[in-house]
Amino acid sequence: MSTPYEVARAHQLSRIALAYDTVNRAATTWRAADLDYLDASWNVIAPALVDQVSEAQRVAASRSDAFVDDAVSAQGAVAGRASVNPDAFTGVMIDGREVGPAMFGAVTHTKTLIGAGMPPARAFEGGAQFLATVVQSAIADAGRQSDRVSMVGKQITRYIRVISPGACSRCAILAGTASAAKAFERHNNCHCTACPLPSWDAPIPKGFYRSADEYFDSLSLQEQNRVFTNAGAEAIRNGADPTAIVNARRGAVGPGGLTERRSGIKAPLGYDANGDRIKVFTTSEGTTIRGAYGRAEARRQSEFTKGPRDRYRRTVNPRLMPETIVQMAGGDAEKMRRLLGQYGYLN
Repeated sequence: MSTPYEVARAHQLSRIALAYDTVNRAATTWRAADLDYLDASWNVIAPALVDQVSEAQRVAASRSDAFVDDAVSAQGAVAGRASVNPDAFTGVMIDGREVGPAMFGAVTHTKTLIGAGMPPARAFEGGAQFLATVVQSAIADAGRQSDRVSMVGKQITRYIRVISPGACSRCAILAGTASAAKAFERHNNCHCTACPLPSWDAPIPKGFYRSADEYFDSLSLQEQNRVFTNAGAEAIRNGADPTAIVNARRGAVGPGGLTERRSGIKAPLGYDANGDRIKVFTTSEGTTIRGAYGRAEARRQSEFTKGPRDRYRRTVNPRLMPETIVQMAGGDAEKMRRLLGQYGYLN
C-alpha cells in the first residue's frame, strides 16, 4: 500500500504533467497566429485555447475526490461521502476572470514588448511565455481549489502543504499544516499542493514538513543557499526565522549607500567588521508601527515618520537585510546573532 506522501506526490506529479502538456499544446496553437495580424489571429485561435485549458481544468478537478479518498485511506481513516462537480472549476481563473480574456494578455504583452523596441519575433516568444504562465496557473489553481472543496465536502478540516522538490523560498516558508477552509497560498507557476489529514490531532505522515525550519534543515547546504540566498541561509543557520528572512525581501532597498533616503529613513553606517565601507541593503518590510520591527523600535522609543505614500508611521531607523548583517558580522557568530535579533530576524 502506498504511503500518504507517495499518494500526495503522485497526485502532484500528475497535475504538473497535465499542466505541462496543456502548455505545450497552447504554445503550438499560439504559434499558428500571424504576428502581422495578431488581433485577427487571436479571434481564430482563442476558441481552441479556451477549449484546451477548460478541458485540462476539468480533468484536474475530476481527480480530486479519488485523491482525497486515497490520501485519507493511506492514513488509516475513511473520508466522508461527497463529490465535487468538475465542470464548476472550468473556464475561469482564480480571480474570477474567464480564461479567454486572461489569455488575451499574451497579445497585449507582445504589443507592449514591440512598442518598447523589442524585435517582433522575440516579442512574440515573450507573448508565448506570458500565455504559458496563465495556462499553468489556470490548471494548477483549478485543481487546488477542487482538492480543497473535496476536503470540505468530505469533512476534512486540516491539510498539510506538499512542497514540490526544488521549491522557492516563498513556498518553503509556508511548510506545515493549515485549515482546509483557508485559501491555499501560491504564486504564479507554483507546483505545491495540499494533502488532507483525517483530523486536527492526526500525526503528520513521514515525508511531509511541519514547519519552514524543518524543511530548511532537510536541504543540503547547497540547496539552502540556492533557495534562501547565501546570506539568508547563513542567517537562518545562525538562528534567524526563515519567514522573517524571506518576507524582508518584499521591501528590499539596496544598495542603500551612505546617504539618507528621500523617505526620511536615516542611512545606516556602512562598515564591515574590518572597518571598511560597504554598500548597505535595507528593507521597509515590518518597519511601520504595525510591523514587528516597527513595534520593537517603538519600545526602544525610536523616532517615527510618515511619508506621503505611507498609511502608518514608519521608524526612521533602517532595517538591515541579512546580506548586510552577514557582512558586518565578519564571521563573528555572536555578533551575527545579536544583529539578527536587533533587526527582527531572530527572537
